[in-house]
Amino acid sequence: MKLHAPGTHALLLALLGLGVAGCSGALTQPQYQAYLTDPAHGLTHTQEVNGTTITCSYRPPDLLVSQELATSDATATPGLVDSLRHTYAGKLYCTLALARDSTELEAAVSRDETALSQTLSYLSTGIAHDVYVRGLGQPDSTAALAAAYTRQYGNTGRSTVLLVFAPPQLAVSRGFTLTYRDTQFGLGPVHFVFTPQALARLPALQL
Repeated sequence: MKLHAPGTHALLLALLGLGVAGCSGALTQPQYQAYLTDPAHGLTHTQEVNGTTITCSYRPPDLLVSQELATSDATATPGLVDSLRHTYAGKLYCTLALARDSTELEAAVSRDETALSQTLSYLSTGIAHDVYVRGLGQPDSTAALAAAYTRQYGNTGRSTVLLVFAPPQLAVSRGFTLTYRDTQFGLGPVHFVFTPQALARLPALQL
């Protein structure tokens, strides 16, 4: 995995992991992730553009906290949880997944060394400059602070990029629009709207 902004290594690694923490009255991590990926809950959106399936999902900071706890040998004390929450606060996390014919985008160009190199380079670096967020009702957009891409070699059926944003005045709970202004695959601008209502309904995660 390649990271492309200083100080974001731990943040993006946490996005990749899976884990389960414990506490009554909230969802387990598998339940939480199932909730997030269910389109009916408004936190995952999918569009079809020129034969490509584009899926955008919101990643709440508590999910990153849970994932980091799951990969740590430290006991999940309230102090540690609060510290991790502070680490991930103030930023917005989303994933952008692209698939063509139910396979990763690089699969279509795997026999063309030049095209494959260009595709992997774009997914690992260039795409961060093409994705923006804007608070609902706000005039200004902010490009991604960092992006990470790990090649899956056919294991997932999609090319998933992890994105971190640090918009200076964005209140996530008030809703936001993520815009993908593709410059590589001919997909054109694609918009994904995350409403205040969908964000407010998000259940708690066990930590």
